[in-house]
Formats: sequence, C-alpha cells, structure tokens
Amino acid sequence: MHALASNRIHLSDHFSFGKLFRFVMPTVLMMLFTSMYGVVDGLFVSHYSGKEAFAAITLIVPLPLLMGAVAYMIGAGGSAVIAQALASGKKEEANGYFTFLTLVSILGSLLLVALGEVFLVPCARLMGANDELLPYCEQYGRILISALPFYVLQNVFQSFLTVAERPMIGLAINLFSAFLNMGLNFVFIRFAGHVITAVALATVVSQLIGGVLPFLFFTGKQHRALQYARPKMSGKILGQVFANGVSEFVSEIFHPLASVMYNYKLMELAGINGVAAYGVLMNVGFLFGAVFLGFAVGSAPIFSYKYEKKDRQELHSLFRLSAITVVIMGFLLYGIAVMIEGPFAAVFFGSDELLLTMTEEGFALHSKSYMVMGLAVFTSAFFTSLHDSRSSALIAFLRTLLFEVLAILILPMFFDLNGVWAASLTSEILSLFVTIFLLVGKRKEYGY
Repeated sequence: MHALASNRIHLSDHFSFGKLFRFVMPTVLMMLFTSMYGVVDGLFVSHYSGKEAFAAITLIVPLPLLMGAVAYMIGAGGSAVIAQALASGKKEEANGYFTFLTLVSILGSLLLVALGEVFLVPCARLMGANDELLPYCEQYGRILISALPFYVLQNVFQSFLTVAERPMIGLAINLFSAFLNMGLNFVFIRFAGHVITAVALATVVSQLIGGVLPFLFFTGKQHRALQYARPKMSGKILGQVFANGVSEFVSEIFHPLASVMYNYKLMELAGINGVAAYGVLMNVGFLFGAVFLGFAVGSAPIFSYKYEKKDRQELHSLFRLSAITVVIMGFLLYGIAVMIEGPFAAVFFGSDELLLTMTEEGFALHSKSYMVMGLAVFTSAFFTSLHDSRSSALIAFLRTLLFEVLAILILPMFFDLNGVWAASLTSEILSLFVTIFLLVGKRKEYGY
C-alpha cells in the first residue's frame, strides 16, 4: 500500500511527458469507455432490429446527450474551482464545494428527467422522426432519460476523481461498467425479447454502476484529496462554476444540436439510409472525440493548480507538451480511422451494399477532421482551467455550432451528399485558425 501511495502523481509534481501521460491516460480511457455505450447499443440494434431501428436511435440519442451536458459544465467548471482551493491549501473549503456540486448534480438531473418525460415526443418530432421511427425513438429515449442522474454523476465524477488525484479509480469503474454493458446486452436481448428495450436497459444499469460506485468511493474516510463534508453552498461559487464550465457545456449541447441538423439534411437527401450511415460516423466520432476530450479534462486540473501557484515555467512546459501530444494524437486517430472505415461499417450493416458504400464514402471525408480537431478541444478546456471562460466559450461556440451548422447548410448546395460528409472537416479547419489566433494573442497574459 505504501508503494502504491508513493507512485501516486500529485498536482504539485513536476510533469514530464511520461508523468503527464500516466496522469491523463486514465481519464482518456474513462471517456472512451463511457462513449462505448452508444456504440454497443447501435451494434446490437442494427444487427437484431435493422437499419430503421438503428436510424431511430441515431435520431433520438442527441436528446439525452443534450440534457446530460450539464455534467460536463459542473465537472469542468467545478474541478477548476476545487483545484484552485486545494492549491491555496484550503482543503476543507474544497471538500465543501465538492459536496455542494455533487448535490447540485443530483437535483439538477432529477429536474431534467421530469422535463424530458414531458417533452420527449415533441422533441423526437423536431429531430426528424416520422411515424415509422417515432415508436422506436420514444421507447429508447424514455428509458435513457430515466437514468439521467446516473449518467450525470458518472461524468461529473470523472473530473472530480482527477482533481482528487485518483484517476485510476475512475478508470477501473468505467472499465467495469463498459464490459458490464456489453454482457448485459446479450443477456437482456435473450430474455427481454424486445431489442431496443433490452439495449436501453443494459445502458441504464451500466450508468447506474458508473454513477453510484464513485459516489460510494468518496464517502470513505481515508486520507484523500477530496471527500464529502458539510456542503459549502454559494451562489457566487455556482456562478463561477457555470462560467468556468460554459465552454464544455456549449460544446456538449451543440454537438447534439449539430447532429439534429445532420439528420434533417440527410433525411432530405438520402432518407433512412443517410441517417443510418451518419449513425456509424457519429459513433466513431463519440469514440475518437472522447480521446481528445479525455486528455483535455484530465490535464485541466494540473493547469488550474499551476496557474494558481503562478508557476509559469511549469505552465509553459505543460502547455508545450500537451499541444504537441494532441496534434500527434490527431494524425494517429486519422490513420486508425482510414484502416477501420470499411470493416467498421460492415459490422453495422453486413451485406447491404448501398448502405455500406454510402457509409464508407462519408467516413472517408468525415475522418479527415480528426487530424485538426485535437488542438481546439484541448485549448477550450485549457482556457477554462485558467478561468478564461470567454475564450473557451468562443472556441466551443464557433466550432460546434456556427461553423458546423453553416457548413451543413451551405456545402450540400454545391456538393450534394459529399457536402454533408465534409461539414465536420470544414468546421474543424476554421476552428483551428480561431484557436491559433487566441493562443498567440493570450500567450503573454497567461505565461504559457
């Protein structure tokens, strides 16, 4: 036990590339395994219920993601506030904020469940569901929305476990939840009968485990960087948390909104086949995007801590290492995408040649965005960690809403279906220019 404790990485340490990699990688893997729920659901639904049911869950899945985006705002914004308190030596205050934000997460998500139950069907209609797809959307959506508190806690605790210097605990919990989800899909499909109900219930149980286990971990009284205490309720702190985390919130809500735009345009241009093909691209995007987001979330508490300590030398070194890392990751992920595009599409659609061809063509254009995506995702979280919510939110807003939505609306006028597939790449290139402009302009102010 003493050896394990001595190997723990602390926010106050000097971070080499190896130490940064070891500290951040558990959060990357946590995000990756959390993102696998939708991929696994899609695989089982496409195999057992066909492309119509798969297209339906592709249409409705943005809704629970949209509602659950509050988790990323509380997690990212809250981790910055907590890390700042820890850096100032105010552990009791940090514990009070942590407990308060956990309560806010629970109560807020319960309110969202009530709203989701009321507005599910109208939202499904707005998202493009026709009479054929609506029953599938309603069935899958209601079950997932009912588990929203566990989904929110799972994602909030991913950030808080990193601040608590225990990212490996979060990794172990998410790894267990992800494999449990896969196993339960087989069991529930066999005994529940209805495929969409079965896969949705499997996801709910996995999210319950992913949300409850870290909650129980923090109830322990061992010597930890964070544990539950008397909640320090403060409207000012909550406002600071929301301001710090607004970029992550913006990013997470605009991704589902952009998905709605994709689905609308694809239903118009290619019908159910287009939405089904986009479902595969969306699932891969969840996985690859989770790698960048995991790195950004995992490294953010370190930047917050070093910035509060006014350690500009360490801040500069960390930023340089991180920027190089996310750029290299982008090219590696693009290479992986090129290798898997054919086999991955075939796993979903088997021998449907028309759908396979459409998916592979879309994949070829869409996957190029991974080469330039990483720096914008990282920089948005980086500015959040420095309490520069304006710059962070600007990147998130331009990248995930304005540029991408405009590209979805404009490019198909000139390039038809290929214009839709190229929208993400266009958005990421434009976002890269904005990101570099902000980084250059603010480098002296923050000393990175």
